[in-house]
Amino acid sequence: MGWFDGNPAHLWELPPEESAKKHVECMGGIDSVLSKARTAVEAGEWRWAAQILNYAVFADPDESAARELLAEVYDHLGYGSENGTWRNFYLQGAAELRGRKPENTLDSATPDVVSALSLGQVFDSIAIRVNGPRAWDTRLTIDWKFTDLDEEVRLILANGVLTQTRSRAGAPADLTVTLTKPQLLGLMASQSSDGIQMDGDRQALETLIGLLDDGDRDFDIVTP
Repeated sequence: MGWFDGNPAHLWELPPEESAKKHVECMGGIDSVLSKARTAVEAGEWRWAAQILNYAVFADPDESAARELLAEVYDHLGYGSENGTWRNFYLQGAAELRGRKPENTLDSATPDVVSALSLGQVFDSIAIRVNGPRAWDTRLTIDWKFTDLDEEVRLILANGVLTQTRSRAGAPADLTVTLTKPQLLGLMASQSSDGIQMDGDRQALETLIGLLDDGDRDFDIVTP
């Protein structure tokens, strides 16, 4: 029903890179792995060749011979696959091993996509960017009042985690922001608080923004 198959040896396995290095060492080194992989290919044991070559590539990503041989194995497995999803994974893996990784052309921040998000989803997109270790000692509360939706959301930052609730029970918020949903999206996109009412400590929002990961912050507070 999940990732665990009931075998205790699989409960706490080594990370892929470390595991691969130890597998390659046990098999006699990269050259030995390549030799065994070529023998497997000649015998038509494509799945086994893919498995041991995967160790080689994880152990030494710069090993061009291992990358190219694994790409060839993926080509064969992909062309022979009747499952379209498997075929795509194999052939894309082969392309990436050969350095042909496509650029991500999907822009999830387009106005149409962003405007379709619920308030909860918008605030979740901010919460996942909070740098927990840096935010650990910071505690703040911001109330958001949306006049167009007749909804209120309270954001609470504590113990490095940003949570949201519809309840305003407890201590008063450090800052209350009154706005519309389009104004929230405009705040994130244009870095302007024009037309937005803020009551309380504006620094609370600046502090929250400063604790978000990524240099390209979605918004800053710009006083009109």
